[in-house]
Amino acid sequence: MCGIAGIVGGFPDQNTLAAMAQAMAHRGPDGQGIWLDPAGDAGLAFRRLAIIDRQPRSDQPLHLDPFHLAFNGEIYNYLELRAELMRAGHVFTTQGDGEVLLHAWAEWGEASLERLNGMFAFAIWDADKRSLTLATDPFGEKPLFWSSRSAQLIFASDIRGLLQADPSLGAPDERALAPFIALGVLPPVDRSFFGAIARLPGAHILRWRDGRHEVARWWWPRPVAVPADYREAAVHLRDLLLDSIRLRLRADVPVGTSLSGGLDSSAIVALSAQLAGDDHRHAFTASFPGFVRDETGYAEAVAQAAGVVAHHLVTPQAGELLDDLERLVVDQEEPFGTTSIYAQWRVMAAARDAGVTVLLDGQGADELFGGYDLSGGAALRSISPLAAGAGLVRGPGRLARVKSIASESAPVWLERRYRRSLASPYASRQAIEDAVAVRPPTVYGRSPLARNLLRETFHTSLPGLLRFADRDSMAHSRELRLPFLDRRVAEFALSLPPRFLFRDGTTKAVLRDALRGIVPDVVLDRRDKGRFETPEAAWFAGPAFVARAREVLLDRSAGGSDLYDTAAVEADARAGRWRDPSALWRAMNVEMWRAGLATPRRKRARLASP
Repeated sequence: MCGIAGIVGGFPDQNTLAAMAQAMAHRGPDGQGIWLDPAGDAGLAFRRLAIIDRQPRSDQPLHLDPFHLAFNGEIYNYLELRAELMRAGHVFTTQGDGEVLLHAWAEWGEASLERLNGMFAFAIWDADKRSLTLATDPFGEKPLFWSSRSAQLIFASDIRGLLQADPSLGAPDERALAPFIALGVLPPVDRSFFGAIARLPGAHILRWRDGRHEVARWWWPRPVAVPADYREAAVHLRDLLLDSIRLRLRADVPVGTSLSGGLDSSAIVALSAQLAGDDHRHAFTASFPGFVRDETGYAEAVAQAAGVVAHHLVTPQAGELLDDLERLVVDQEEPFGTTSIYAQWRVMAAARDAGVTVLLDGQGADELFGGYDLSGGAALRSISPLAAGAGLVRGPGRLARVKSIASESAPVWLERRYRRSLASPYASRQAIEDAVAVRPPTVYGRSPLARNLLRETFHTSLPGLLRFADRDSMAHSRELRLPFLDRRVAEFALSLPPRFLFRDGTTKAVLRDALRGIVPDVVLDRRDKGRFETPEAAWFAGPAFVARAREVLLDRSAGGSDLYDTAAVEADARAGRWRDPSALWRAMNVEMWRAGLATPRRKRARLASP
């Protein structure tokens, strides 16, 4: 796990590249490397977090004949690829996965992407062809931002790295703010909250040569054979998950797990216990005593069953959030939707304090296995009209399923009316109308469920979660690995028939049964699990937070006053009760983000330092 940056076209200088790298020191506290092409067309910058082969021989950029590599992430199957490449005559000088990636590129070129099991964002400069290739992992676990002007292209793992090369890129994309403030909608996956900064989405490749570039998708989930028998499918899924975790336990540093108490993180903890032997195992849980949605009891049951030696409870408080607010906004680089991000940020800080460098977590399972109630409605529509009717009266989440079933054929005007009903009470009328006009991305699939899962996995839910996970972990120089995002697991999940995912009113059915006897039944049988939450309503009702909200949103200098209904903010502030705490947070977050962009460059650098 590292930070990469670079410039191609023109004449990049070493000082600019060094500044780009230094701005990402939090991503890689273990070293820095700068390389300039002798012909002056390209430069690469690198910050290292040493995970595999921690020796200086694996420092980057790495070089092999005409190829020069800067690589962020991990290639989990590097040992198997290394053995294959050695049989083909390749000679290695390190024990790291970066050199394996470089030799794989020399042997197979872009076809090597299909062989990689990992999370990555990398840049390869071909000095013979005078060309640059940027590539991202299948789901976009590792970020890569870029901008192109004239014949020059710049890229970096962090936006703050790009701003060191060109501060003018820091202008917000005003079109992205209304959808976020009103409905919590993030920009499209290939865009950012900055008008001139693009994001290279997961499973995409960017090719640059002679001042021109093109972007293309290199992978899309393919249908795979799945057992016709439900129980056999559950067993096969368990085997796939075990092998995915086996690969993701490879590291030369301590590895632990995040543990929320939900099914997905519990699965990772329980299955890891079968592979980790007698290793000293750590798990980290955000705990909120007294909060109705607190999941500490479930997490403790899983930790005990899995033999976790050190279960660390992190208990964020409202006052601590206020103290950390400025740095939290800086670390995220872009606006973010809820304070659940703060809980994860604190978990990563606890892992750092405990000396655990790598954490495994369960992101991706809800999107791939239909864990949300809306997916239940899509599954019922995909099975049959009879199943849809029966599903409306069985199990929790019935209202969400009704909305999902109805939305498939709803006219545009009715869909817009429904979205208006969800809008923030603190958004201006114009902001709401601008947000409602944004259409969800069109996704093609074999069934309503397939379309829903693909949309959540590649466009809406998961990309946002991955963005926050990367920012939270890298803020504290930790590496996060996600076993559910193994391509084999994903393609299997997306090939399952809908009746395997939604059974008897239960979401993620085949995943629950794959873990039966491994994860405690008290977790497997839960039907009340939703998205992870913090006690925002209680936190935001405190006098100190109300005062901060007034300061941020009601100040006449607030840059986005045209986006807000300030009278609604003032009324709720006087009442000491927020009608929609998450909506309030989005508005505050945008204004604090704007203020940070206006902060002098030198102060921003100080705030960004680890």
